[in-house]
Parts: sequence; C-alpha cells; structure tokens
Amino acid sequence: MCGIAAIITKGARSTDATLASALQSMLLRISHRGDAENFGETRITDRWAAGTNRLAITDRDHGVQPVVREGLTLFYNGELFNTDPLRKELVALGFEFETGTDTEVVLNAYLAWGKQAFSRISGMYALVIFSDADNGFVVARDPFGIKPLYFSETSEAVLIASELKSFGDAEGHQPVEFEPGHWYDGTTYQRFSTVLDTSPDPDERGIDEGALVQTYRDLFHQAVRSHVDTDLPVAVTFSGGIDSAAVLAAARRYHDNVVAFTVGFKGSADIEVARRYCEEQGIAHHVEEISMDDVVAAIPAVVQYGEFFEAIDAMDSCISYFAYRLIQRHGFKVAICGEGSDELLGGYDLFRTHPDPVELVRYRTRNLHRTDIQRVDRMSMAHSVETRVPFLDLDLATFTLGLPFSVKIRDGVEKWILREAVADLLPDYIVHRPKIRMPDGSGLKSQLREYAASMAAEVHGGVDVRLGLTTPEERYFLAEYLKKGYPVPEERHKLAGYDYDETGYFTFVS
Repeated sequence: MCGIAAIITKGARSTDATLASALQSMLLRISHRGDAENFGETRITDRWAAGTNRLAITDRDHGVQPVVREGLTLFYNGELFNTDPLRKELVALGFEFETGTDTEVVLNAYLAWGKQAFSRISGMYALVIFSDADNGFVVARDPFGIKPLYFSETSEAVLIASELKSFGDAEGHQPVEFEPGHWYDGTTYQRFSTVLDTSPDPDERGIDEGALVQTYRDLFHQAVRSHVDTDLPVAVTFSGGIDSAAVLAAARRYHDNVVAFTVGFKGSADIEVARRYCEEQGIAHHVEEISMDDVVAAIPAVVQYGEFFEAIDAMDSCISYFAYRLIQRHGFKVAICGEGSDELLGGYDLFRTHPDPVELVRYRTRNLHRTDIQRVDRMSMAHSVETRVPFLDLDLATFTLGLPFSVKIRDGVEKWILREAVADLLPDYIVHRPKIRMPDGSGLKSQLREYAASMAAEVHGGVDVRLGLTTPEERYFLAEYLKKGYPVPEERHKLAGYDYDETGYFTFVS
C-alpha cells in the first residue's frame, strides 16, 4: 500500500534533475502514505519520472518498487485479493516470480493479458505502467475507486498522483479525479469494469431466498478471509453495528490476531455496545473517549488530509480520524472496516422513502469513491494504516448489487439478508440493532454541525452559491477546504434526498 506520483512529459525531453525535483515535491506532500524508511522509491528517465512512498505490507523485505520486467515498469498503490490463483495461472503460463508481492503479480498479469488484465485482477489499486519500447504508459484504477487517483494533462505533461495535495503549485495544472474502473494510455480513456451497472432482475418470481442467503454468506466469508490474508495483526474499526460486527466476527475465524478499536464520546451508544460484545467474546478491544475540544482541534488536519469540502463527509471524518490515530498508536498497519454495506444493501433510512431505491443504491455506490471510501482511505493513510473494505470485494459486491430489493429491506428492517447470513455469528442485540449513523452512535450528534455554523464566514468568489451550498456549516467546511489550496470544486458530491434527508442532516435514534 503506497502513495504514487508520476510526471510524463510530452514533446521536448527534460533533464533528469528537473523531473527529479518536481517528483520529489509531489511525493513529499503524500509522505504519510508510506513508511519513512520506504519513502521515494523512484525511477527517472528523460521522458518521465515516477515514484512511490511504500507502506510495506506484503513480502515487506522484497517489495521494493518499481517492479521492472521486459521493458515495463510498474508503480502500484494497492492490494490484490486474488493473488494466489492469479500467480498459479501465470506460473502455468511460464511466468517466474522473484518475490511474494502482489505488485509482481500485477505486472506479470499485464505482460500476459495486456489491458484485459485489469478485468482479471480483484482488489483495490491505482497504478501506472511505463513501456520503454514506445515511451508509452497506461494508468488504471480499481472498479469501486477504493484507492484514490488524480491526474492532470496539458500540452506539455501528464501528472498523476494519489492525492490532490501532490499537485501543489504545479503551474497550469488543474487535477481531476481519475474515474474508477477505467484505464488511460494517453490516447484512450476506457472503462474496463461494468460492476457498477449491475442491477437486480425486476422479475422476482420463483426466487429461492434460502439459496440467496447461503450464497451471500459464502461470498461474505470468502471476502473477509481474503482481506485478512496477512501475517500482520489486523485492526477492526468497530462501532457495534451489524456491519463492523459481522466483519469482526468473521475476521476472527480466519486470522489469529484481530483487535477491535472503538472511538466515541463518553457514554455513547457505540462504545457501550462495542464494550459489551468484546467483553462477552473475549476480544482484545481498545477504546478512546474523545471530547468536542478534541474534535475542534482536529478539524484543520481532517480537512488537510481528507480533501473534503462537503460538510457531512468532513464531520464523519472527524470521528474516523481518531479511530485510525488510535490504531496507529497501537502499532497496527492493516485494518478492515464495514464500509459499503449500507450503500449496497439499502441500510440508510432514505432507502425506505425513496421512489426508486434501486436507483438510489446505484447512485450511492457509484459515489462511494468520493464520499465514504474517500474518508476511509484518507483518514487511515493519514496515519499510515492500510484499510481494507470486504463488503466491496468484487464478487460479493457484484452479487449484492444483483439481489432483489425485497431481501435488502424486509418489513422495515434494513440489510435483511446480511442479518440472516450472520445470525450464527452474532448475538441478537447486534443482529437486530437498528442502523445508527456515525454522528449519532459516536455521540457527536449535532455538536460539530452547530460549531461549524457558528464559525461560518462568507466564501469569496461565490463558489458556495454556484455549488448550491446553502447552510452555514456547508460554507464553513468549503472555506476550510479552499484555505488548503485545493482546486475549486466544479460540482457537489452530496445531494438532499440522496445522501441525507431534506432537513440537511440526520434523525437521531440513540
């Protein structure tokens, strides 16, 4: 797991020193995405310069980047979850391996199948491959956008990086997000994954609900098992809700060193439920109680690392920030979480009232990479922690998107099929615990919203008006975002009726 950056020149050749200096600046701004001892693993030519800040997870002693084979050079930020079957297939084709890294698997897969390899690898990744033969390149990002990637192209150069902050003061460059499930080779920008187009069959006659539950159970366990396939200890961000509890319980079946981490205000619902469950099950559990003063003090760092301008994303990130800080302080480098379940399974109250809940699933899932999954990536990598998202495992997510909605919400109960699938793993008070949003369960509730509203100021240039930001807390977080020098947003990533109710926030139930 890494942060990557690249500069690809056009036309006139550049000096190595010029490219090296520019690349160093880009990598320094995302140094938190790797280990200090693995900073700036680079290769520089007179046509391009690229590098990684490597967070060593898999085959840590031999996973140095870039990986070079037969005139191809790969820089990679990611984790594959079908590494073993791909390696076996590639060995059968005659490919040899020098390390146990998934990075080497990716490059050999590209040598074997070209751009079709992106449809065969399953995981979370952002990468760039250079070809010495024709000075060409290809950039690609995983289907759900779990790993971030941005690029900017002018007549003189293409710039690529894991985070917006890498672009800094690059003159003339306006970075945009590289879309999930796409590749780009300098000429063609093409989608290789259609998983986000998956929809349920509208004809639900004759469905076998028992078979659906069993298949969901099997795929869920396969996903968690592949996501905890590491020799490092695994942290679980644990709220006491059904999603994180299911991940925690399943993870303990497939890994012998799993520890739960919970953050919230004193007396919050999440802390109480999480403590009860971990005590009953004998699970190692670390809890940190935070205060409103802690949250306010963290806002500048949260906005800087998170690259958020949407108020709700920034407010949710303030809780995640402390969770991953706690995980880092206890020496963990790998974590898993329950994100993605609510979007795929209709977990939010909005799904009960929306006129087309299937379309809402499609919208929320397609937007994950710049909302909740962006929060997971930025807050965890801010603390040099790799977080894996088993609910977005390609096989599990594809199956879930194709499920009839009648097994997602049943008699007013959200995520019905998940609850059925993990009923044998969890106690009833968790299986039947209703959905409680992060600000509610953590005890934050409206405190941060009220603080932000009290601190709001006018946003120069009318950006808030153009974006349709109407509340003072929205203006506050947009202003904080712009202070960090990030590009002016062209569109919103949150919509009333799709991301939150018409009141502009949430209804509290705890």
